[in-house]
Amino acid sequence: MTPWPRIALAALLLTLAASAEGLCIYRGIDNAHTTIRQEYADARWVVRARVLSATNGSVEAGKPDSGMPWTRYRLQVVRSYKGRPPQRIEFFTMRNSGGFYMDRSHGHNIGGEYLLFLNPIAPYRGQPRAERGAAFVNYNCGQSRPWLEVSAGSRRLLASLSARR
Repeated sequence: MTPWPRIALAALLLTLAASAEGLCIYRGIDNAHTTIRQEYADARWVVRARVLSATNGSVEAGKPDSGMPWTRYRLQVVRSYKGRPPQRIEFFTMRNSGGFYMDRSHGHNIGGEYLLFLNPIAPYRGQPRAERGAAFVNYNCGQSRPWLEVSAGSRRLLASLSARR
């Protein structure tokens, strides 16, 4: 096999592996294992939120990531552990290996509750319309997760961190 087919095959395998595993980079570290305390410090808002609705779309034609699918979720804050978020939060994620999805196997998890470590998305030139005014999780492979997966110890830690603010 000549070098070019090998390089192309290696690139294809790396792309498939990244898609299957997800893009998990935290502070420059691939597949970092974060703690609630770390992500709490990094997030503007830490909330328990309920999914009210979800809208799917794709980036507008003519944009750099044109055709890239996305989902915008509308969330109701059930409890705030950090910051003063609005009672309703718009949450945006691209539907790629770097996304954070609030889904079930058969569609969006409407009514599901999540622990989310959030930051508002800063405006930038060429920003997709659906992304404007929304928030994102600070690390998609970190501590943000369905509320039912949050341990009793983690819930106590969140309450403790919240009481100190």
